[in-house]
Amino acid sequence: MAYLYPQTIVFILGAVFCALTAILGLRRCDKPGGWPFVAMMLASAVWTGAAAVESAVVGQRLKVLWSQIEYCGLVFIGVFFLLFALSYTRQMNWVRWRLQILMYLIPVVSLALVWTNGWHHALWTGFSPGSEKENVLVYHRGPLFWVIIGYTYCFMALGYGALAHAGRLAVATFRRQYAALLLSGLFPLTSGAIYIFGQNWVHGMDVSPMGFSVAGLMIAWSFYRFQLLDLVPAGREVLVERMPDGMAVFDEKGRLVDINPSARRLLALDGDSQSGKFVLLRYPALQDLFSAEEERQCDLSLENAVCINVRMVPLRGRLGQLQGRLFILRDVSEQVLRAREREANIVELRKMLNQINKLQDLLPICCSCKKIRNDEGYWQQIESYVHEHAGVTFSHGLCPECERKLYGEADSDKPRV
Repeated sequence: MAYLYPQTIVFILGAVFCALTAILGLRRCDKPGGWPFVAMMLASAVWTGAAAVESAVVGQRLKVLWSQIEYCGLVFIGVFFLLFALSYTRQMNWVRWRLQILMYLIPVVSLALVWTNGWHHALWTGFSPGSEKENVLVYHRGPLFWVIIGYTYCFMALGYGALAHAGRLAVATFRRQYAALLLSGLFPLTSGAIYIFGQNWVHGMDVSPMGFSVAGLMIAWSFYRFQLLDLVPAGREVLVERMPDGMAVFDEKGRLVDINPSARRLLALDGDSQSGKFVLLRYPALQDLFSAEEERQCDLSLENAVCINVRMVPLRGRLGQLQGRLFILRDVSEQVLRAREREANIVELRKMLNQINKLQDLLPICCSCKKIRNDEGYWQQIESYVHEHAGVTFSHGLCPECERKLYGEADSDKPRV
């Protein structure tokens, strides 16, 4: 026998929303944090759905049975949330495979003890009727209840700590989004505290599934509102932070989503420069890249002879829709300088080659004084002409024949310069 109570309706709605969110999240299982989030929402749906049935059925035996089914989802909530937070913020390196096995082993053992509670009474030591109007059964808690509550909230706290750490390192745009994620932690904390310490307020009713369901729905809203699983997460990897090339991500509306220190340095952006409009005002040459929907690149010349190669790569969703643009910036000043030096050397070599070619042509030369007539019709000393056209510097001396003519045979063995 079962009846429809107000809390039953609330639990049913929560279970339906959690199940729908998990189904929609299946399309994003390949994203960071995707599959743990889907598993967490499925666990919330099982927990909340079983709580709805428990609140509707009448009789201790049926209520205890559906309460045990609730724990099939409850014991895994904390584990899935922690894995989601670590995976989403790219901090899974903190959890080795042995530790992951232990994380799963704890809820599995707890679930086995839940279903064998009739033998040892570690979870519930007894039961007593609560408010007849609300159809409530009061469960007297044993030590296992506190163990499950303890590790669940411990995992939740570690998960929110990972989100807070990643949010602190994120750019301003993502800090607001992380604030929304962190705000969701207030609901399971509040509902759990009410169930544990405020039994008189709720007449023995377990309201904790409501808080966890609201938290999951808030996280889902953050994903679909900010598209956090579709663009680069704010949890920055060390590789991106330390890479020498600049990286900047803008969404489809031109808002700066992510930027590493190298890009800030190359573009001379401060903490308040958070939009593509600001970048365009400073660097109009990037206009084509901000409006293009296909991969393009251009060179950006800055002050102090700095030249940057900027390549834009469009970011598209599963259906091909444009979701943002990735800008990759590389300082090519040294390569440009070397290219200019090579071009200058080539020009100089061509000039010298032309001059040499001129020397290879027929030159008018005086048969008496050996002067050369240049292109303008003037006569030049041969030394001056060759030096002007080939850059050759002459040193003067006497050959042996001229030396004998000038100084005779006696001094012909002495070199004269």
